[in-house]
Amino acid sequence: MADSTLNSVNEHCLDSVMKLAESTQVSASEDIYDAHGTKLLAKGAAIAPAMKERLVRHKLRKPLETSLSVADGLTAATVLAEAKALLDEVPALKVFMGDKQAAIFETLADLSLHPVAALLLTVAERSREGAFRHGVLVALISVALGAHQRLPHNVRAILASAGLLHDIGELYIQPDFFRTQRPLRPEEWKHVAAHPRIGQIVLDELTDYPRSVIDAIAGHHERLDGSGYPRQLAGDQISAEAQVLSMAEALSGIIVRQDDVLIRSCLALKCVPGEHPRSLISVFSTLRRNYSGTPLPVGSVEAQSVSVSKTQEVVKTLAHAFAECEKISLSPSLPKIGSQLLERVMNRLEGLGQALKATGIEVCFENGYLPAFAPEDREIFLEIDVVGHEISWRLRDIARDLYLRLENLAPEAAAVFADLIGILDNPVNA
Repeated sequence: MADSTLNSVNEHCLDSVMKLAESTQVSASEDIYDAHGTKLLAKGAAIAPAMKERLVRHKLRKPLETSLSVADGLTAATVLAEAKALLDEVPALKVFMGDKQAAIFETLADLSLHPVAALLLTVAERSREGAFRHGVLVALISVALGAHQRLPHNVRAILASAGLLHDIGELYIQPDFFRTQRPLRPEEWKHVAAHPRIGQIVLDELTDYPRSVIDAIAGHHERLDGSGYPRQLAGDQISAEAQVLSMAEALSGIIVRQDDVLIRSCLALKCVPGEHPRSLISVFSTLRRNYSGTPLPVGSVEAQSVSVSKTQEVVKTLAHAFAECEKISLSPSLPKIGSQLLERVMNRLEGLGQALKATGIEVCFENGYLPAFAPEDREIFLEIDVVGHEISWRLRDIARDLYLRLENLAPEAAAVFADLIGILDNPVNA
């Protein structure tokens, strides 16, 4: 992806295309030429593994993605069918949609898929388990948020397209990073962190989607307080559509749970203030306050009790990180840029510490005030579980952010921060 254009074939994306070609006919939709005008593949020719070296070796006259077609590929109708299947399988979606369900599905029914987007979605669906389903889920949540905020149909259409395609850049990244069951180390995660930018480039150069869709995809991991990635944008630097998409992405892992979804969502969004717009957070608060339907399933006391010890470890990790920061601040070998990075880390840790204190959980751990496990105390232990989870992944996010900044800005200070990165990236926090 170093080139300013996509005329050089990306090996990882091509590997996924070749894998798709093993079970589905993928063919050239037009003659394919290299940059010097030599024909590499004739129109109608089927893509086969033997062609990989030829395609990778040459720079093409046109990006390969614009010159391929796939038989029985995904369509707008496929997206709508998957959305309806999700509605049947995920109880919380019906609760979240409320009386906006008809408007949400009306938006999805009008979805238009660019041929390149349809190709890449099909490749992703066949090569990465759950990728297409996740895209549809984020599209549903994004459009639902837009509907609850009474956004016009054209804006909801932007959210639908951006939600569906938000992870398309992952096709251009080493797939092993997505297949591993272990947490990625910071030096591995930096490759994954580039996927919003890659998706932006791909859709900008190869499709005619409006700028609002592309900007939303580029910003779907950014946060209002500047703690997101890949560009650490803040406030109005993040488009309104990207802010919606960012929150939808954050909630996608909670909504598919089978227990306590409304409570979990509210707690997760409020745990660390400043990451998402209050107007969007209030959507979930209002839903929880007004919900009077059939109670959603609740988690067992036994399952929630397991999380208490993990949350205690997270609290200890936070304290350990503060102590290591104090140690680093006294280091005589810390350059000025290192001092600035340390201040950034300290500010983020202090924010997490304040969020933890606001819950009262830290005091409970310190003084042994936790009640005995009982059904009536379920919400207390649910809060412990959610807070522990939210704080833990943010600690790892700080480690990743620090690693990238040291690599790009202050490699001479890397050794000074090595222990701190190790503390923050503790597998307990995964």
